[in-house]
Amino acid sequence: MHTQPETEALSVSVSATLPARRELYREPCQDEDGNQYSVVVYRPFPHLSTTEYALEDGTPVRFIDDCLFEIEPSGVTLTRCP
Repeated sequence: MHTQPETEALSVSVSATLPARRELYREPCQDEDGNQYSVVVYRPFPHLSTTEYALEDGTPVRFIDDCLFEIEPSGVTLTRCP
């Protein structure tokens, strides 16, 4: 009787490669205590006009209006610096 040699289990990994989001520009901002922040404006998909906002460290930021942003996890409001 012939036995088949042992084979190592195949490891299949599937990774979906998403396009890297492209930095458009940075907005200098500050909170009510005068702490300075830089809000980075990204375009996540090259052919769409959608934008995303984050601090330099990657913390998500929500666009409120032309003058205000909000740091999502903390709720701190940022204003654009003049």
